[in-house]
Amino acid sequence: MMKNGRRYFAGIIAGLILPYALACHISAPFADLALRRLSRPAMLALHRLTAPVAFPIAELTGLLLLAAALLSLATTACRAALRKSVAPLGRWLRSAARVALPLAALLILLWLPPCAVTPEDLPAPPEAEPLAWLCGELIDALNGAPLRFSAPDAILRQAPEIAGMPECVVKSARYPEWMRAVHISGLFVPLTGEALVDAGAPTPLLPFTAVHELMHLAGVADEGAANIAAWERCLAAGGEFADSARLWALRCAMGQLKQSDEAAWRRVRGKMKDDLSAVFQQCNGEAAPAASSQPALRLSPGDYGALVGYLASRLSA
Repeated sequence: MMKNGRRYFAGIIAGLILPYALACHISAPFADLALRRLSRPAMLALHRLTAPVAFPIAELTGLLLLAAALLSLATTACRAALRKSVAPLGRWLRSAARVALPLAALLILLWLPPCAVTPEDLPAPPEAEPLAWLCGELIDALNGAPLRFSAPDAILRQAPEIAGMPECVVKSARYPEWMRAVHISGLFVPLTGEALVDAGAPTPLLPFTAVHELMHLAGVADEGAANIAAWERCLAAGGEFADSARLWALRCAMGQLKQSDEAAWRRVRGKMKDDLSAVFQQCNGEAAPAASSQPALRLSPGDYGALVGYLASRLSA
């Protein structure tokens, strides 16, 4: 009876989620409706539940699940070795699937609609000449900026107001080593509604990163569209948030330019004043990859570097 109940439970989840996922993929109006009426309100509700807890719930849950899975697997492997049978491992896999299935279904329910909503057509990556011109414009703006940034805690407190979501919070990862291992400085977790950042990342990039993660909470899944939305918010706010957005865009644009025309990259790089050059190096700008490169861990579609094409087309218009 218990086994049949588990099978029925799995069948019910699959029977509900699969048509939902298919409808999101084939019908843009359905995906948009699911985003507005289900996904976004649910993620905001989860955010309100987890926000009062200073420790990131996603990190705690992930650690507990990983520890439980490893301990259970080690115990099962020992039993399988003693019995000289793979049957215990098969039972372990079935148990792991019963835990993973509801989590996967919830992730699809919450995060598939924003992923399926296609953003407006974004401009293609610019050629070397407009790219060099964009880098020069960003450098000119940053050469005249104070380039002074608040402490990470102060930045994270201010970011929700800048993002137009004053009731929300951005949390600092308690164990940021895992973020550094997969080369990310921020992550939005749909299952808990939490926006997480690595507060130990270069401080000049932190304001833009925090606002970017809040754009995901607002329902913008596409990475390029989230960058553009965060850019608009940060530029409207001015100050250190605008400087952070320009620095992020400059790293991205300079990475593209270095790959397409290294001589032009050197000419543009020489325009940086000493203060900007020091901050650019602090942000690992010299080694910044091309914007088409993606981090090892990502939950969202889209090209992070779409902001560069957007800015090149907008500033040249």
